[in-house]
Amino acid sequence: MQRTIVMDNMCGWPNLTQFPDGSLISSVFNHPSHGLAESEVDCYRSVDGGYTWHYHGTPAKHEPERNRMNVACGLAANGDFLVLAGGWDRRPKRKEDALPWSECNRLPAVVCRSNDQGKTFTTTAFNYSIPGNENVLVPYGDMFIVEGNRLACACYTCSKDMKFTKSYIVFSDDDGYTWTSHGVISEQNYHETALWFHDSLNGIAISRKNLIDYVDQFGTTDGGKTWTFQQRVTMAGVHPAHVTRLDSGFLLMTCGIRLKNNWGIGVCVSKDGGDSWSRMAGLCNFGQLSDGGYPATVQLSDGELLTHYYASGVPFHERYFVGQVKWQYSELF
Repeated sequence: MQRTIVMDNMCGWPNLTQFPDGSLISSVFNHPSHGLAESEVDCYRSVDGGYTWHYHGTPAKHEPERNRMNVACGLAANGDFLVLAGGWDRRPKRKEDALPWSECNRLPAVVCRSNDQGKTFTTTAFNYSIPGNENVLVPYGDMFIVEGNRLACACYTCSKDMKFTKSYIVFSDDDGYTWTSHGVISEQNYHETALWFHDSLNGIAISRKNLIDYVDQFGTTDGGKTWTFQQRVTMAGVHPAHVTRLDSGFLLMTCGIRLKNNWGIGVCVSKDGGDSWSRMAGLCNFGQLSDGGYPATVQLSDGELLTHYYASGVPFHERYFVGQVKWQYSELF
């Protein structure tokens, strides 16, 4: 197991995308704060299995006094790299001058499309909202090719005071150019949902319960049009989740552990498609922190696992960074 810092002095919230040629993109928020200042998400690329990373491109540069910090990423059916990017207004140049979130507004998301693996992008409006819901959709997590040119992306809405959230899945039937329909995962105060589709009809959604901060699992058998509650997956303070399928067919869930004096990253595995999950194992421990987690994991062609996360610091490095763990399944399970 190898633990390293791969991007320094940035808050991160990393999203990992693996391309058919084995290259990787980590899409990371590039400012060392919890979204407090003008800033955006950058793409860093690795062509050597995560040993080195280099800046590659920026999906949507921020406008003055705004940021782009909430993203969902994935590949379209034609191979294009897509980033849906939300954000906030009233963001100053210096984080010390930031206004309270209650005095700021969420920005409508934009669709950023790249045909050169994240080096350059074209940007268009997302242009989708939930009928009867006045709040802006916030993209999150991994996008999925459900079938053909049908793409799916988890989004959520949040009230101005951040006390009420609703979790959705939004669909495109033209490879991400337009987004035209949605399904309700839960409107009972959930957000930051990790999706996984077994096939074009069956899938799971592991969603963070707002304010209480555990994750629950929902299931679909109709391609994401409708969802039903299945089970609670973690205790309070273990969130949010990321899900990927291993070469073995097992599902791997990676979570942030945000417990006082025991911050870190945990992983567990399902051998039955999400019907049950193993005991959680610790991947890394940050100790006493004020911010960190949000992991994402991919499996490399040689079977090795690569996990990215962010943290506000560790004892030997007391500022924001994006960390990486390269590890083997047999080391924890």
